Amino acid sequence: MKKVVFSIAIVAVVATMASCGSKTAKGGDNDSTAVLSEQSDQVGVADSTVASAPEELWTVEAVETQVRKIYDRLNDMDKNGIVNIRQLEDEFCTSYYLGLRNAISKSLIDAMGDDHMFLGDEEGYRFFAGMGTPLEIETIKADLLTGDMAQAQVRFKGADEENGFMRLELDFENGQWRVKNFDQPEAFGPGGYLKIMQDFAGEHGISYEGIASPKGDDSDQQ
Repeated sequence: MKKVVFSIAIVAVVATMASCGSKTAKGGDNDSTAVLSEQSDQVGVADSTVASAPEELWTVEAVETQVRKIYDRLNDMDKNGIVNIRQLEDEFCTSYYLGLRNAISKSLIDAMGDDHMFLGDEEGYRFFAGMGTPLEIETIKADLLTGDMAQAQVRFKGADEENGFMRLELDFENGQWRVKNFDQPEAFGPGGYLKIMQDFAGEHGISYEGIASPKGDDSDQQ
């Protein structure tokens, strides 16, 4: 799996959309958790109704186990042919993330007939932390934030100074810890991948209904 330069894909798709009269995406603040709450009103989402994690899963061990499960699944896919990023997201990401991804995908397909330049199924930069497969976890540091939110900082073996670190923001949803945001500074900049999607959706007028917003958002439905 070749190393991905994420910014090239973003520049390409933004340039294409700009040629049709759209704006380019912008950067954000350094506090990714605050950014997610501030930006969710751009895409017209409802307040969060995520259930709190039960006591047996409200542990750092449960979060770590889920992160290892994600990367075991990724490596198993790679070993058996190709890593299917959409399938990984469908299995392990929150409904908010998936709803936003699907809204962007539909908009790009309607406009250009293809969404691969932005969402990059075959490249998988969202999971890879700038590295190729297989990805072997060296350390995980999990933090429980609230009754339904957690964060995991993951370091991969064989990493260099710029790559090999990923911060995952997770919500407890549908009986398991699910990824809400991928934050890898060298690839995504401040705010992580979810903020890139939120900014893109907001600036290109992409909205959708029925998807819960990140925890803490008080915005109204558009």
